[in-house]
Amino acid sequence: MSHDMDYTSQAINDLNKKKKQLEDQAKIEISMEKLKLAQEQRCILQSQAHIIQNMRKAMKEVQGDRDLLKKEKKKLEYLIAGLLKAGHGSKDKLERIKAIMDE
Repeated sequence: MSHDMDYTSQAINDLNKKKKQLEDQAKIEISMEKLKLAQEQRCILQSQAHIIQNMRKAMKEVQGDRDLLKKEKKKLEYLIAGLLKAGHGSKDKLERIKAIMDE
């Protein structure tokens, strides 16, 4: 009977060791998964920051182009107004040019 108890105790100890090993392995796997998720999150945040920077840069460029177009349009309007004042002979042609610009 003592031999059976020793065997049972040994089996319980073995099972407890195996359980502890499995728990430790599970903890390590969970830690590794958390590290991978943290790394992926950093990559996503970094990508998001780059996208925002690129978007802002593109918006500034578009705004710069708009400002330039507005300035060019004003110059043309002043030029047309000056030509209209200068002579009535080319008034019809200038009005057609102005109509095209306004489109």
